[in-house]
Amino acid sequence: MASRGNKKNSSKDPIRVAIIGGGCAGLAAAWQLSRLGRYEITVYEKRWLLGGKGASSRDDDGRIREHGLHIWLGFYENAFRMMRQCYAHVAAKEWGPKAAAPGDKLPHGTMDEAFVPEPHLGVAVRRGVGSTLDPVRKLAVWSGYMPPAEGMPGDDISPGNNPFTLPNYLIRCYELLKTLMLSVVAPGDGECPPSREDIDLKSVCDAERSEEEILEWSVRLLRGSALTAASVMLQVLYVLRQLMNQAEGAPQRDFQLFRLITAVLEQARKLLRDVTSIDRELRKKMEVIDIVITIAVGLYRDRVLFNKRGLDAINGSDYKRWLEQHGASPDALHSEFLDGIYDLTFAYKGGDDPNNGLAAGVALRGALRMFFTYRGAMFWRMRSGMGDAVFAPLYKVLLDKNVKFRFLHALDKMNVATIDGQRYVSSLDFKTDGDPEALAGGKALDDCGCWPGDSRLFSAAGATGDFLQTSTIDDFDALILATGVDDFFDVVERSDWPGGVPEKWQKVATAATQSAQVWLSKDLEELGWRRGSGIITALGTPFETWADMTHTMATEKAWRENKNMGPTTHDDARSIAYFCGVIPGDAHAETPRDSQQRAEAERQAQRKATEDLEGLLHESLRDLWPAAFANGRTALDLRIGEPHVQVNLHGSDRYTLSLPGEIGKRVSPLDRSIANMTIAGDWTASGLDAGCVEAAVMSGMLAAYAISGDKTILKSIVAFDHP
Repeated sequence: MASRGNKKNSSKDPIRVAIIGGGCAGLAAAWQLSRLGRYEITVYEKRWLLGGKGASSRDDDGRIREHGLHIWLGFYENAFRMMRQCYAHVAAKEWGPKAAAPGDKLPHGTMDEAFVPEPHLGVAVRRGVGSTLDPVRKLAVWSGYMPPAEGMPGDDISPGNNPFTLPNYLIRCYELLKTLMLSVVAPGDGECPPSREDIDLKSVCDAERSEEEILEWSVRLLRGSALTAASVMLQVLYVLRQLMNQAEGAPQRDFQLFRLITAVLEQARKLLRDVTSIDRELRKKMEVIDIVITIAVGLYRDRVLFNKRGLDAINGSDYKRWLEQHGASPDALHSEFLDGIYDLTFAYKGGDDPNNGLAAGVALRGALRMFFTYRGAMFWRMRSGMGDAVFAPLYKVLLDKNVKFRFLHALDKMNVATIDGQRYVSSLDFKTDGDPEALAGGKALDDCGCWPGDSRLFSAAGATGDFLQTSTIDDFDALILATGVDDFFDVVERSDWPGGVPEKWQKVATAATQSAQVWLSKDLEELGWRRGSGIITALGTPFETWADMTHTMATEKAWRENKNMGPTTHDDARSIAYFCGVIPGDAHAETPRDSQQRAEAERQAQRKATEDLEGLLHESLRDLWPAAFANGRTALDLRIGEPHVQVNLHGSDRYTLSLPGEIGKRVSPLDRSIANMTIAGDWTASGLDAGCVEAAVMSGMLAAYAISGDKTILKSIVAFDHP
């Protein structure tokens, strides 16, 4: 990337890079550039802490205050690799909770201390009469433990063993189908079901037989029919697997054979539906089988398998609509398994269920990678807040690599000039809140290595939080704008653009979210939950997902002990519950210009989210935590201290959506519309194109490549060019 041109660089001069935004994308870019050794990097962050949507801090009692629920998936190869490298540096410096000097303390000293596998996942289902949204229907949970997979995310992938290909995905799909089908049709008592010649219709109509006996006989009969269908399907799957093993890099061919195979799969699927139509326990497995078969059929029908665009070829369709188009049953389309995918990605435009939307290619890419390429565990938790486990060590290590940080600097506008027909950003105007010098020189963390959450840094900001100072900088050669999409376009609108705003820059949709953290006086068993710690989604609005985060209590208590606080009421907590979801009826897509209007909107949303949480604890969790509602009490009565309720209404706090028809609008960090500037964030074209940590890190790596031209960075991005 060309430098701005107002500094005469010699080959020995460092290239000055300004990074706007201290979230995952900005820090990933800083991490890559700092490894090259020829860049002078300054990160500008509008708040007093790093992390963006992943930021967390500590309150005065050491309790973690998160932006939302943060879980890392086992396919986040690029993000995990960055953190493994970071913690290797931390360990070499002997930083961590046991460090002697206060300035060397961090909540965690190694990767294994910071991250813990989470194999237990579940979806909530409602049973009984009435509509799906009828609250009187009983809430139950389908959950299971995902087996550990070989390797660890972030470790090197062995040559010749690339899991990120469509043929490999389909092979894994077929293996899953085989396992599921055998579990559906296998007789429960280990005996073979009766053959059709053994059927005695008179005995079926025997008045002496109970309804239960007739039902059991019917299921065994259907299992016999299903075994025939399953045996055919398994043979088809074997043929398909052989084809996929030979298909890597080949053009899509043998369409007639594939057409025959998919036709057989569809007919066998119809027969298998018979056995599940009267068996509730098997019905859920059939929904998964239905979805997986539909994916295989759809990928063939849409010629995706060897299309150069890969899964991007179907991003114009919504995921559920795409599955419906290719024959998914109504039960599968309305299953909690699909709802869980939409819930985990906040895929509700405007916060409303009827407006759900998730690009089919993005959804499939995420789902296939989540289920079939994870290493170690499918999900990973952090043992503390994400600010503690991720951004505190990144901050300290980057400081050690001579990266500079300027906190409390909000970018107001860019000043753009034209030189030799090319547009450059010549200077940046900032608004400054509070006292940035109080955080300079590595003083942003407290003496436990955590981000503080008090107001001591804003004594000069005034009651409204208005910015009080302005400044302009021009001491940079290259610029990475690593803000959220809403903040990016706010800055673009306030800036002057000779020749107009680049046509490629188009805004993508975002959603407002809310979350809550509740400290409880009872552990999970005492609440009536018998399944152990886990992550449960598809609960329904306003908080679609619940995660047990009791494991974070240890780091909260360690913080208080380090402060010599002595026993407090917070030590009486026995469990911690995190909840998150979209804000229903989101009317906050546009950020008010007036700070008082913005603050009032946030206060109203905060009150509503608090009311929603109280309703959840007062009634909605009764089926999940039955013991909490015994003897006339509710879960409200079990709270220890005030819960932390977070609403994310405006700017970069909002979640980036992956709506059908909008993925092609995303701008790549490799775009050269402005000669000395690039962009980074989960809203850009990163190769994953989803609102998650991994997409942000991949985007930051692309931005670092755009600045440096170092091809080793591009080649190191795991799965950037996968279908």
